Amino acid sequence: MTGSPEKAPPSPPAFLGRRPSATALAALTAVTAIWGWSFLLVKEAVAVYPVFAFLAVRFTLAACLLGPFLLFRLRAFSRGALTGGVLMGAALFSGYAFQTLGLLTTSAAHSGFITGLFVVLTPLFQVVLTRRLPSPGYLLAVLLAFLGLTLLSWPRSGGAFNRGDLLSLCCAAAYAVHLLLTSHMARRHDTALLTLVQVATVALLSWALALFTAPALWPIPSPALRGILLTALLATALAYSVQTTFQRYTSAIQTAVIFTLEPVFAGLFAVLLGGETLGGRGLAGGALIVLAMLVGQTSEARGTEPSTL
Repeated sequence: MTGSPEKAPPSPPAFLGRRPSATALAALTAVTAIWGWSFLLVKEAVAVYPVFAFLAVRFTLAACLLGPFLLFRLRAFSRGALTGGVLMGAALFSGYAFQTLGLLTTSAAHSGFITGLFVVLTPLFQVVLTRRLPSPGYLLAVLLAFLGLTLLSWPRSGGAFNRGDLLSLCCAAAYAVHLLLTSHMARRHDTALLTLVQVATVALLSWALALFTAPALWPIPSPALRGILLTALLATALAYSVQTTFQRYTSAIQTAVIFTLEPVFAGLFAVLLGGETLGGRGLAGGALIVLAMLVGQTSEARGTEPSTL
């Protein structure tokens, strides 16, 4: 046999143990809980401060927090890591922008439901890109997650499909692209550098829009400042570092199913901290999403191989 042997993939770090996917599941679920909790902070902040200005300051602060800890990683800097981080940041910013603009002409319920379609679009885009069908277990998990999202956020009042709904659908597509990009890039480049470049990209793009749309950037009201500080540290610097690091040990589809827990955690924190009620339909939707995550994890544990088209 001629030719050099194929290079083996790097072994997972020792702290992941024998089941890196199980540790990744726990880490990504924790990230989703942080994002669900941050809904309350963001809602309070953007009520008194422009959205894109909030994002600009939040992601700039997060980049400043990450920078000093990543100086020793600059030796791993490459054009691929830069390109990957910029693409991830552009996709993430697009999701934020489309969702925010969509909310101007559609209801929060419509936006929440349509944005949640990323769990369906992620496997669809993956099939187009890789020409490989997800395993039956993952397809079942996606279906259960979609049904759960429907129960959680399907608008009771109905209403015609409008421009805001279309923008929300673009948001779902952007989030699906972000998941696929993160899965692809995190297996090939230094995850810390990817995170820093991604966060910095979102900050720069947010400033570009904030300077043109925000009537005033200073002073920052106290509720917005508190939201900026907490979301920059926990929901941005920490959360995206964890996502980029651990998503390399899961598939994009499994991550999409895990991230459908975000509205579940948002609802739970709204009940516990905001005095809201979830209702029977919300509880049923949350239960279906948790079941979807368990089905997806079971499929991963069995090592079901996808089919080739």
